[in-house]
Amino acid sequence: MSGANLKWSNWSGGVKATPDVIWRPRDEAELAGLIKAYRGPIRPAGSGHSFTRLCESPGAMVSLENMTGLISADPAQGEAELWAGTPVYAAGPLLHPHGLALANQGDIDRQTLGGAIGTGTHGTGLTLGSLSTMVAGVTLVTGTGDILNLDINNEPELAEAARLSFGSMGVITRFRLKLVPSFALTESSYVADAGTILNQLEDMAAKHRHFEFFWFPYADRVVVKTLDVAEGIRPERVLDIPAMKARGERVSRDEKLFAMICRSVRFLPWTSAWFHKLLTNQMAEGEARSGRVRWSWETFPSARTTRFNEMEYAVPRPQAGAAIRALVDRIRRDRIPTAFPIEFRYVKGDDLWLSPFYGRDSATLSVHQHASMNQWGLFRAAEEVCRGFDGRPHWGKQHTLTAKEFAAIYPKWESFQAARRRADPEGKFLSPYMRSLLET
Repeated sequence: MSGANLKWSNWSGGVKATPDVIWRPRDEAELAGLIKAYRGPIRPAGSGHSFTRLCESPGAMVSLENMTGLISADPAQGEAELWAGTPVYAAGPLLHPHGLALANQGDIDRQTLGGAIGTGTHGTGLTLGSLSTMVAGVTLVTGTGDILNLDINNEPELAEAARLSFGSMGVITRFRLKLVPSFALTESSYVADAGTILNQLEDMAAKHRHFEFFWFPYADRVVVKTLDVAEGIRPERVLDIPAMKARGERVSRDEKLFAMICRSVRFLPWTSAWFHKLLTNQMAEGEARSGRVRWSWETFPSARTTRFNEMEYAVPRPQAGAAIRALVDRIRRDRIPTAFPIEFRYVKGDDLWLSPFYGRDSATLSVHQHASMNQWGLFRAAEEVCRGFDGRPHWGKQHTLTAKEFAAIYPKWESFQAARRRADPEGKFLSPYMRSLLET
């Protein structure tokens, strides 16, 4: 599709683009021909659930909406290959008939696998890494139009870099993923004293496969959410892809109330503190149903229909409690209005070159602001606090860092750059924003 009136927007509406053309290829050969003939800049767009300008391009944008679904599954090896345009919400229903599942997922499943894996999206769990750590191999269409099948035995340097590369090396069209046998989860959600939970962080995280909490910063209590494997239970109900898609788009009564509160906070900022006490109790009742058992891929995601922008930083695990306390203190001190909680999750360290979790177990602090509100009062405060604790930002969520800062915080920065330039020697995938991230 091309034309003078093309417009694109990300999910929150905070990033907009007017590309010259939007490609919707049906196979890799078509995509390779388009890339080879185009001078750039080219950006893959996924579902637009990144809050930074990763997808934005004044040139070509690539949608993989015609390259979705399961390609093959190998239960004996615990692997499957899926098209990168597959929405995360579709992965569970596609894998389940083969007795396979993703080991972990995030709270939102609207992203494509390409976008979620490419930016290091994650769930929570001391022993569980991001989605990017599940990658065993990829098919990459490079900036020169070559179609490469990459893994540890075939161009291992390129394969290693591509596992978390946010569309900087070309377009990844397929992922071969390391998976686990299908499993069910039992859930729980409750309100607890913030100080008590901060004193028990390590114990809580060790006790549960998945532990997280949500802290509305003007409240003194937090919403705790835990998920644990329901051993020996195989739920009869299995949602299909249309049902999973619809569930994530359903606007509940609680979501309608929350959207109204967001609008109130926008026009009456002083109401944040009062609403936070109300929202703490409301969220605990709606976030999870204690004792409910569902398949993992039905349990992980929640419907988040209120549009927001987000910032997330990963801080070293030993400093996690101090970091979130400092962030809450800063929001209170500066009287920053927001209707959203801070979300706290654990992620296992990994060896991915540009992973926020490279070389260290981490906790992530996520802050959100309603799409209609000015985000930067909150985000600047959060970034300053988290950077003070040696934090690294999520690639798809707001931050102000550029290549100079990234070169200082990622030990394998130059190795990644060498691989990226091999895959895209002409810099076709470097939009102005991408240049600010990757070129000093």
